[in-house]
Amino acid sequence: MNQFLTVSYALQRQQIAVERTLGARTEEQCRRAARWAEAWHKLVQRKLDQAYTPRQRSWPVPARAALRTLH
Repeated sequence: MNQFLTVSYALQRQQIAVERTLGARTEEQCRRAARWAEAWHKLVQRKLDQAYTPRQRSWPVPARAALRTLH
């Protein structure tokens, strides 16, 4: 369950970064916030991938489905 708390925290931070991107007043603030949002997105995706490793699943997963990311 600790893994899900970590994912939840990272997802909340990603949401804040996206809100900062949308509310940025200057182009530089927007770029900086967008980089943070992208970094948090990568962290969320990595944590989700770790939480759902193939060895925990009871059915085979096609390779293409394993590479899918959240959008």
